Amino acid sequence: MTPPVRRALALLAAAAATLLPWAVDRASAPPASLLVKEAQFAETIDDLRARPVALPHRWHADGCAGCRTVWYRFDLPLAEPPRDAQAIYLAGVADNAAAYLNGRLLGSGGRFSDPVAVLGARPLLLSAPVAWWQAGQNRLYVLVKAADPRHGTMPAPAFGAETSLRTLASWRTALVVTLPQVLAAAAAMLGLMMGVLWFYRRREADYALLAAASLAWAVAGFAKLVVEPPWPAPWWDAFGLAALALLAAALLAFAARLSGGAASPPTARWLAGGAALAAAAAAAAWAPPGLAQDAVRALAMLGCAVAGAWWFVAGWRDGDARRLVPGAMLTAAGFAEAAAALPALPAAPALGMPLALGALLGVAGWMLLLRFVETLNALELLNIDLEAMVSSRTAELEAQFGRVRELERAQTLATERERLMRDMHDGVGGHLVSMLAMIEADRRGPAELANVVRAALDDMRLMVDSLEPVDDDLNAVLAMFHDRLAPRLRAAKVELHWDVPLLPEVPGLGPARVLHVLRMLQEAVTNAIRHGHAQTLWIGAAADAGSGVRIEVRDDGGGFDPQAVQGGRGLKNLERRAQEIGAHLTIHSQPGAGARVVVTWAAGRG
Repeated sequence: MTPPVRRALALLAAAAATLLPWAVDRASAPPASLLVKEAQFAETIDDLRARPVALPHRWHADGCAGCRTVWYRFDLPLAEPPRDAQAIYLAGVADNAAAYLNGRLLGSGGRFSDPVAVLGARPLLLSAPVAWWQAGQNRLYVLVKAADPRHGTMPAPAFGAETSLRTLASWRTALVVTLPQVLAAAAAMLGLMMGVLWFYRRREADYALLAAASLAWAVAGFAKLVVEPPWPAPWWDAFGLAALALLAAALLAFAARLSGGAASPPTARWLAGGAALAAAAAAAAWAPPGLAQDAVRALAMLGCAVAGAWWFVAGWRDGDARRLVPGAMLTAAGFAEAAAALPALPAAPALGMPLALGALLGVAGWMLLLRFVETLNALELLNIDLEAMVSSRTAELEAQFGRVRELERAQTLATERERLMRDMHDGVGGHLVSMLAMIEADRRGPAELANVVRAALDDMRLMVDSLEPVDDDLNAVLAMFHDRLAPRLRAAKVELHWDVPLLPEVPGLGPARVLHVLRMLQEAVTNAIRHGHAQTLWIGAAADAGSGVRIEVRDDGGGFDPQAVQGGRGLKNLERRAQEIGAHLTIHSQPGAGARVVVTWAAGRG
């Protein structure tokens, strides 16, 4: 659909919606055949100065500007009493009325004492029983009392069968009373909902403006539908006018923000204008009904009309029927209500402003809710994209960590392989070199060769034992060493005293450290037997006071002077291995008094 066609259809819809209140008002009026278009008018009942007037009648423009209470007399001649119940129907008396048929009260619209009841657009149906009619002349008096005599009006009453007129009255009540009540309640709910949204989204001024407009309209709508005001008329009217003024200000600011563009007036300016109108309405409460209240009402309705025109122009520019239709309705209703505020001009249709505001605020609320939903959808899409990105990054990181783990594993294997090769070269390799040198030098004594081979096997066994998993348990390491050492000592007729209680775990006790511990113990035992010719060995361990362990190897051999053998290779190996595992090595010995090697290892070091 092209933009011109869309605009044309939207314009037709706007015209139809704008004319709808006038059509409804006309359709709910009583048939012309039942209307009485003339009555006798007087300020008091049976006033000899009563004069005939055409109905509907505004007495303010007919020489009775200060009258609050007036009487209308209807002479209804009947050839015979009616057979069915009759009724008098007033479609829109605006103020309060009471009817008397042949001297009997038919009923009234409410309280006549001040503050007087105000019917507004509410219809008044008064039942006239059959027994109260008489053949010949019947006289009906209608008493009308107005809170503001400048707006006093008497519509043309309808006389007829009660059943048909009651249906008409029910239909008009539903249109001009029930429907505005429903729309005002919906506006209150919309205002509360938008107020909650604004409370959680303080930067979104649109929600605050729509909440203010909706609540102001709800207050003004309910105030207009109250038949018996709880306050005196000037104060009650000022209360309703203040709500209308705030409604106009909020609508203007809301239309300015939603129309877009840099030319839109700042919101603060329109709110300031609304505050001024509300102040004027409040000031009008201290003055008698008159021009002040009429001016405030007219200005408020003109403000609503301008806001509607703003929406209409924005909808026409964008080809958006959602703005164009309610904008046209509010423009027409606003100008009609502004004109009706002046006493000399006819009243506006009762449904015009409620329908226009209902359409406008409903569309505005729908647009804001759509924007809110679109924001949520965009947020959800953003979360989906973010989750996909996080998943992708997580997969990349996991792959990278896997590669790092593989590299670390390969590095660990390479380091461990290099260590094993170095240990084999230094241990088994050294013994094999010694054996080869002995063979080449023709020193192939069986005992000597057996010792070299045995030493090579011991080194090999130590390396194999160091690869066993010990789970940081030093007790398992010492137990393996005991199992390897005990047979050799028995063969060498060396007595072993073993004192190793349960020791605490040593964190980080891997194969490299296990091998260092085993070689240190092996070096201490070998030195004691080979060089010290010891006959008894004491090997013990205990938990150290510093949350570590203490291992001690002591013998009864010949001993030595540690200062005299500082350059010895065996002692240097002991010191290097102690440093590798982060332990402290202490050697106590003297000639003829044996030797004591102490390794103090703090847990977690190295």
